[in-house]
Amino acid sequence: MKKIIYMLLLIQSGFMAAQTETMVTVNGKKVSINPNTLNTANNGLTFNSGNIQLGGSLIKASTITTTPEFTLAIAGLQAGITADKIVVTDANGVLKTVARTSFSGDNLGNHIATQNLEMSDKNILNIKNAYIKNEAQISDRNTANTKYFGLYKNNGVFGIWNSNKSMNALSIDETTNNVAFASTISFPDATASKILLLSNSDATRIELTNNWNFGLVSGSKATANSGQFSWSNYSGTGGAQKELMRLNTTGLGIGTTAPTAALHVKSAADPLRLEGLVESTDPTNTALVIGTDGIVKKSLFPQTYAVPSIAPGASYTVTLNANITVATFIVSTQNSCDKNAIATFQTYNDVISFLGGQGANVSYTATVINLDGFSQQLVANGTTSCQDGGDSSQFNFTIAKSGSTITITNNGNVARQYSVIQTGM
Repeated sequence: MKKIIYMLLLIQSGFMAAQTETMVTVNGKKVSINPNTLNTANNGLTFNSGNIQLGGSLIKASTITTTPEFTLAIAGLQAGITADKIVVTDANGVLKTVARTSFSGDNLGNHIATQNLEMSDKNILNIKNAYIKNEAQISDRNTANTKYFGLYKNNGVFGIWNSNKSMNALSIDETTNNVAFASTISFPDATASKILLLSNSDATRIELTNNWNFGLVSGSKATANSGQFSWSNYSGTGGAQKELMRLNTTGLGIGTTAPTAALHVKSAADPLRLEGLVESTDPTNTALVIGTDGIVKKSLFPQTYAVPSIAPGASYTVTLNANITVATFIVSTQNSCDKNAIATFQTYNDVISFLGGQGANVSYTATVINLDGFSQQLVANGTTSCQDGGDSSQFNFTIAKSGSTITITNNGNVARQYSVIQTGM
């Protein structure tokens, strides 16, 4: 019987030895355990068919400590969606979840950047102020064009830099507020306003130097003769704006808004004053006259008519350029001995009145030879003979007027040329 009992004890101990495993603790000690004696697990572990598996509820606060050498990784995670929550840790390292919608966006304002910020073609929206310490460079939409425009400020001058020209296209001085352009300003929109000078507290001025010309265009290109330029000030009633001068397609009007001539000056009194005029000694100069309508015109007079050589007893008729009611005529001639004859007449319509004259220092006597007074005969007998054959009658002639013609008859003994001068009075 004892042998049987010893045999059973040996068999049991053999089974137990076969189910015993040796484990090494963190302190280096060897411990023999029988896994079959474990039949339960908790605190995040589950016992299933003799196996201890991950899964289950925690029954106490648990901490897993990692080190730089022994890290914790989970492989094979599935891709999430935007509605998933984000895992975060609190100040104590406790894992928690936060809804994605609770994040308003990246906070770029709580740190100092140590490298460039790549926006990857994204926008920066709702900027309140942008503070630029060096330069803002604006690239071309065409990436093949590497030139850029830059905005910067240096030594009190704000500039728009053109990298293609290596110079400022525009500069603004903070001290003088002057604006400088590097080249021509063009306005590609032909129908839009060009330069508008509005709300000026002082004067508006456009100044040019270096012999450049300044041109203005007014009106509609599609409408012929449209447009005008007006000059006004605040001299109207109660300080209202008053137009002083206007330039349109008709002319320049001073004191009138409707010029009817190239220069139209209108005033209640003394519309025109000229100072510094110089007297002319040029007989070819033309006098100016003013009509009853106020229009200034060039005087037609004096008019000079050359009468070719007239044989003794022959006549020559001059056609006048103007037949006016009252006129003055001066008839003159000369012989080859440098002796002159001159006679002056005044006409009223066709009636001739002799005003005086002489031929080679011999006074003319005039005789009316018709009842209507249209013709007079002038005689200067007793003049000195001349080597051209002229005798004492050489300067005698007859003058007659009929409408717009003057007829000269040579009553002398030799051929004679005459000059007839007609004036307004």
